[in-house]
Amino acid sequence: MRVSLIHNPAAGDEAHSRQELERLLRLHGHEIAHYASKKDDLSAVLADPGELVMVAGGDGTVGAVARKLINSDVPLAILPMGTANNIARAFGLQGEPADLIAGWANARPRSVDVGVASGPWGKSWFIEGVGLGLFATAMALLDEHDDHTGAKPDDPQAKLERDIVALSALAAKYPAIDIDGTIDDKPLSGRVLMVAAMNIASIGPNMDLAPNADPSDGRLDFALVREDRRADFVDYAVIRLRGGTATPPTEVHRGRRLHLSWSGDDAHIDDRAWRAHDPLPRPNADIEITVEPGALKVLLPRQKAE
Repeated sequence: MRVSLIHNPAAGDEAHSRQELERLLRLHGHEIAHYASKKDDLSAVLADPGELVMVAGGDGTVGAVARKLINSDVPLAILPMGTANNIARAFGLQGEPADLIAGWANARPRSVDVGVASGPWGKSWFIEGVGLGLFATAMALLDEHDDHTGAKPDDPQAKLERDIVALSALAAKYPAIDIDGTIDDKPLSGRVLMVAAMNIASIGPNMDLAPNADPSDGRLDFALVREDRRADFVDYAVIRLRGGTATPPTEVHRGRRLHLSWSGDDAHIDDRAWRAHDPLPRPNADIEITVEPGALKVLLPRQKAE
């Protein structure tokens, strides 16, 4: 195949370098159509992507490329090299680049869903999920800290642990938010710490907020952490930090459309944080989140696709 390679050179090690990835592609008989790094303008590369786009990097790189391939006939192949690798985990993709590329011989494209989130940030596609409230605030604060100090941990595991520690500390004191809305026209209300619209099981530092989410079922999983589950959520975050497994204290509703009147300040769409900067008081935001079934193609081993 003619393959476009999009690569985060900061991810992985020498075994994941551009030269090694290109060597592996040629070894298996593929032609390299284009190469781009994470920071390059991807539009020109994806205007003529060839027959397959391979992304070597973490969730941020994978998501950025995937959003440009929505409603395209060109499939995406993922080589997970990031910290959390939530998207790759959702498709059961793990292992070394050599094994994953060799596995293309027994693979086929699978149609997967993407989400659409409309709100005060505008209209955005998402692959992983949209978060409102606690998780979004934690993400925004960590991003601002890293931008101002340049102290982002270099080690992926250290960053993962740092993020979960910050999230659990914020959860202990985060003010609950009143919600009023519907899921597929069924009422949804109450006081919550967060709402997450999930296309896959995990967001952020491997937080499995919707363990049974299926990115190919034409629906989203809407996960809520209600105010009375605050202590349970803190316990869950601590267990995850220690490398353990636990059932998240989320209330999950499955559906195709969430409409919400939202009084909170923070949101994230995949790995992109949004913060309200208007002075209070201000009117509640009107938020709508829907699913676009089968709008993206991902190359997966045949047993995963069937």
